[in-house]
Amino acid sequence: MKEPVRPEPLAAAHRVKDLARDLAQELTDGYRRSTRYVRLRAAVVGAWALLSLGALWASCPGSTASNDLDAEAQLLRGSIMGTQLLVKNGSDRHWTEVAFTLDGGWRSERRTVRSGDKLVLSLTQFRGQDGAAPPPDLRPRAMTIECVEGRAALPLGAAE
Repeated sequence: MKEPVRPEPLAAAHRVKDLARDLAQELTDGYRRSTRYVRLRAAVVGAWALLSLGALWASCPGSTASNDLDAEAQLLRGSIMGTQLLVKNGSDRHWTEVAFTLDGGWRSERRTVRSGDKLVLSLTQFRGQDGAAPPPDLRPRAMTIECVEGRAALPLGAAE
């Protein structure tokens, strides 16, 4: 089978550049010869397109801060059960031998957190090195999740 003839890249680039220049020249000549009504219509359509693109860009979710475990954590305040923490395993793998540590001192452990699971931990489930529970008015600022699959240090932002 015969290999098709490929155009030379430099010549193709020059042809594309010339076509783009000709198209831009035709558009500017047409705009100069147009009436005020056509120019206003073009401005309205252009503004609409710009606003539409801006709205689409603003509505897209931003990139979330990623970590090795694809973990997310939130502080849930004002619950009847006291302060709680929402932890989500956003990865496609299970976490095994998991240790949750608050502000470097209070620790809670789980054997497994499955992929995609959301876990709610109460402050009463955490213990200090001496085995004591944290004070009920504790407002933790950071959580560290350590497991066989990796480690993640997360700031705790309050859910709204």
